Amino acid sequence: MKRKILNIPLALLLLFSGKALHAQERELSLAEALAMAAKGNKELQIQTLEEIRYKEITRETKSRLLPGISATAGYSRYFDRQVIFLPGTFAGTTNPVQDVAVGGKNAFNGFLSLNQPVFMENARRQKQAAELNEKIQKEKTTDLESRLAFQISASYFDLLLMNSQLSLQQQSLSRNNRALVDTRALFAQGRSLKVDTLRSYIAVENLRSSISYLRNNIEVSGIQLKRLIGLNEAVEIKPTDSLNVEQDQAEFYTLDQALKTAELNRHDIRLQKLSIEQQEKQLSVSKAERLPQASIIGQYQLQSQADNLSLGSYTVPRTSFLGFQVTVPIFNGNRTNAQINQARIKVRQENIRLNDVKEEMNAELAAIISRWKEANAQLHIQKTTVDAAELNYTMMNDRYQNGLSSRLELTDAELALTQGKINYLQSVYHLKVLYVELQRSLGLLKL
Repeated sequence: MKRKILNIPLALLLLFSGKALHAQERELSLAEALAMAAKGNKELQIQTLEEIRYKEITRETKSRLLPGISATAGYSRYFDRQVIFLPGTFAGTTNPVQDVAVGGKNAFNGFLSLNQPVFMENARRQKQAAELNEKIQKEKTTDLESRLAFQISASYFDLLLMNSQLSLQQQSLSRNNRALVDTRALFAQGRSLKVDTLRSYIAVENLRSSISYLRNNIEVSGIQLKRLIGLNEAVEIKPTDSLNVEQDQAEFYTLDQALKTAELNRHDIRLQKLSIEQQEKQLSVSKAERLPQASIIGQYQLQSQADNLSLGSYTVPRTSFLGFQVTVPIFNGNRTNAQINQARIKVRQENIRLNDVKEEMNAELAAIISRWKEANAQLHIQKTTVDAAELNYTMMNDRYQNGLSSRLELTDAELALTQGKINYLQSVYHLKVLYVELQRSLGLLKL
């Protein structure tokens, strides 16, 4: 009775621990993974904040064209009165120049200043350059999303492939275990050679090693995928999609079609064109440093001085003005010329870089389309091979059941079937990865 009572909490513990272990597995589709990455990926969060920062830089640049208003107030205590110098005749002396102490020992002043730019071409062009930088950051964010979508899709397909391979290897292990049992029984009866038993044993151990290796790789790939999508939970990811080839993935792009589509949609091409435009705008900003600047300026001032601090008896004279100020740059040590030359070099560099990006795009698309065609051909070959291997295994199994073939022949047929299915899965995997890579190279892949 006491033993039964002790077994009750143990059974409950095992029950709930089993549920807890089951809860550590999370089902995830590719669409869900991409949606999670759009919100949880750390690199994307950093780039989004960088985009917001450049918006603030644009606001800062625009402020140079807005009116500047400032208020200043101050108090000074003079231990000796302020001195001004006057002609001696004005001061009632015979000296050519006479110093005269004036003012109170306590001085108060306050003023309100206004500066409104009227013509400041370099500031206006800097504002346009800042707006271009903002567009560049938006394009960088979109480009990063495309690269992340490819990385996540490839990692997800890796998991799908390895899980499918694991299932096939486990099925093969089960069949080879049965073969090992049969071979040992036949050897014990003297109807089989020891080498057949040894061969079956080696096949089983090799399969166990492959399964262990696959499980470790699945765990590592799951960790990498969780990092990409921003999943911090200590769970094992179970992909719910399957390695099937959709109809649209079997269609071919011609190279000309691909190049036209990529020219319109690729984010690195857009980014490079914006970089050229931004450097040209920076060149115009440097040239604008040679232009004059004009501003409306004004000031309203209050001041008062006395020897005592009886503020109620102070008089507060007022002074105000409104004017127009023009500044003309004449010479600044050739600093502007050097900046203009630097900007011209940057424009040339960005144009060269654009040509290089286009050439790289052409080579990349040509290689992907070629590999894609080959992957489709391999898919059809492997499908035919699997069909033949299944027929061969069925025939060998029937022959073995009727005593017309050996266990060794059946084992070889089983190995060929398993390897054929694995090769077919790898062909599907390569085709799906190439399709996603092609979509990214065309600029059509998004989170």
